[in-house]
Amino acid sequence: MVVVEKVTRLSERRNQTSSEAFPDEALALIRSAVDAVPSSVFDGSAKHTEVGGFDATIANGIPQYEYEGDAAGGYNPNCKLWSHLGFNYSVDLYDADARIAIEVEKTERKSVSDDLIKFQKGYRTQKDGRPKIEFGCLVVPVNYRGSDNLYQHSLTKLDFMKSVLFIDDVAVIGYRDPRPD
Repeated sequence: MVVVEKVTRLSERRNQTSSEAFPDEALALIRSAVDAVPSSVFDGSAKHTEVGGFDATIANGIPQYEYEGDAAGGYNPNCKLWSHLGFNYSVDLYDADARIAIEVEKTERKSVSDDLIKFQKGYRTQKDGRPKIEFGCLVVPVNYRGSDNLYQHSLTKLDFMKSVLFIDDVAVIGYRDPRPD
């Protein structure tokens, strides 16, 4: 099984008190879906390469979330939150009722900034009088390229951007990639 080692919320790192904290039940459910991913999902793939089955296995553990991919190899239009504005960007997993978006990262540091911008754009995009994204969740490895910890990098990005991130809360779940360095 994949092991979740750390979980941090932006609300624990900022002084702003007007926003809501990431819901405990939702965070526990996401964490449990990540924890339940068998290590075998990573078998046969080299470290620092994309592991597509990881996202799909997490999606199977939280069926109330729309998953960006589908069995036919296409993309789920329900995860393309800005298509009505002409943008082709999507989130990996999305719960429209809870207004929670999840981005799963395996290898790219630069993607964390992109993910945070998607969360921000989702907070600024309204549907039925509410933001499309009220809570964002990053799922990132704690052992990306040895000392180049993507989890810590994500927290640094959050700290840097927290004064301009107008979203209720962002959770960062740090998992251990089971592949050897």
